Amino acid sequence: MKSTKYTRFCRQLFTKTFERLDISETNKKRMLEKADIAMVYKEYYSMVLMNIIIGFISTFISTLILYIIAPHPITALLLLVVSSLATIGIGLYYVSLPRAKAKARGKKIDRHLPYAANFINTMSVAGISPAEIFEALSNVELYGEIQKEAQKIAIEINMMGIDTITALKNAINISPSDKFKEFIQGILAVIQSGSELGPYFDRCVERYMTNDLVERKRDLESLAIMAESFVVTVIAFPLFLVIIISVMGLTSGGIDFVFLYIIAGVILPLAYVGFYVMMSSGMGESI
Repeated sequence: MKSTKYTRFCRQLFTKTFERLDISETNKKRMLEKADIAMVYKEYYSMVLMNIIIGFISTFISTLILYIIAPHPITALLLLVVSSLATIGIGLYYVSLPRAKAKARGKKIDRHLPYAANFINTMSVAGISPAEIFEALSNVELYGEIQKEAQKIAIEINMMGIDTITALKNAINISPSDKFKEFIQGILAVIQSGSELGPYFDRCVERYMTNDLVERKRDLESLAIMAESFVVTVIAFPLFLVIIISVMGLTSGGIDFVFLYIIAGVILPLAYVGFYVMMSSGMGESI
């Protein structure tokens, strides 16, 4: 998420409001950086405030038109409930978005860290300095979110003239991954102690690869259980249920199709959505 003309307009509109509130911005700015949201605190939350206002007005007008067309206590209740729920929903979504995006980025960094560490170890064996290693890593798209973290380090070193140790400390502060923070902290400790980075990278690669193998095996086992549950609950069970209901209908003189319609039109789609949500929430992602 990047700054746009709309978000800049929102910031200009609500800047004085945020100045009056005098809210501490340090933690919120850091959370936006962890979520890779390229906006300052005032710009992002000005956009949130504007979206809440627009959402409230649009839902209020639409439900008001419905009430005018069909005046009834139910439509009057909808006028209040829908506009309130829409406002609360929009606010909760955008307020929780930075933390959710930061958590998702942290998972992606953890997933690619073993392979990025192997890349860093290979570069280190060739005698390349940490600054040059992160600059090279910033050009490799294969490592996803780790590439973005490396880009931030490389930009601070090459364009802003910050020394490597300070750039790595800044990377620790804005990284959403605890594993990546630990990895960078180890690099800092080795550099400041004057030791060789090679043995440290060797240990990290061995540990990360071992943990990655264990996690992938666990994910495969979870995926197998999920696949068996899917076959039983969503494929086999409905077929047996339809057969049983059909046989019972034939023996009793008639079939109540309403229940079959409910299964086909409501229960099965909800089951498919449920399995999709469970899969997309993390199970099987690293496979």
